[in-house]
Amino acid sequence: MHYLKRNAKYSILAFLVLILSVTISISTLAKTEVYFSLYDNTQKEIIKNINQAEAFINIAMYIFTDREIAIPLVEAQERGVKVRLYLGKDQVDYKYSQSRFLVQKGIKTRISTNNYIMHNKFAIIDNCLLLTGSYNWTFSANKRNDENLMVIDDPEIISLYQNQFEKLWFDKYSPQRTRQLYQIAKVDFLPTSSTYTKTEDKIININSASPEELTSILHISEPLARKIIALRDSLSGEFKEPKDITQLPEIANLDWKEWGEEGIVIVVE
Repeated sequence: MHYLKRNAKYSILAFLVLILSVTISISTLAKTEVYFSLYDNTQKEIIKNINQAEAFINIAMYIFTDREIAIPLVEAQERGVKVRLYLGKDQVDYKYSQSRFLVQKGIKTRISTNNYIMHNKFAIIDNCLLLTGSYNWTFSANKRNDENLMVIDDPEIISLYQNQFEKLWFDKYSPQRTRQLYQIAKVDFLPTSSTYTKTEDKIININSASPEELTSILHISEPLARKIIALRDSLSGEFKEPKDITQLPEIANLDWKEWGEEGIVIVVE
């Protein structure tokens, strides 16, 4: 009888340990941090995550006037991080918008086709982190308004936002408004379309490419190039298919489309 009671106690204890371990695992798999302007340093959190980016930053922002956030984006691009900025139509010539400054610094920028309001306020970093909420990247959001920012690392939610960004970037992009922005910024505008004449194809064999070749031809950061090499090494030293590199979450469908538009051909030989 005592044996049965002891076993029952152990069974209950084992069950509680299992429930606790599952709960801990779920909590560590995905979490959300929440920040409130005027109470938390929301701007500092945005800049911190920009500074930690290694592959790309995709941004859809209704209003962008905060130079203190714009400068870290430029610095991210300078270290090889791909920065894409998608803005509402009013940001073409709005006096305080950072759009012209960022275009002049070489940041890829596109303007929405929406004739009303493109009200998104989110950024995806390396396909691993999502920043979203009511917080526009503005001085007022930082110093005057009651705003919120959520920092999310849930892969399923990030995937939904990444897919939406790609739809905005390719399907709701106005070449006319974007051209106007580049003209105001006094920067040459190179349209991207199926009819645009490509330069000569650049071929890269990812089974033999060095980190330097990966960064220069694919226009990626050094940390991402090292991750590609590490993945190649883990696969017995070679990729079977070009798209094997998409096993890295930092390489998205958008990258493949842009490499195609730029005439970059990835091969495995």
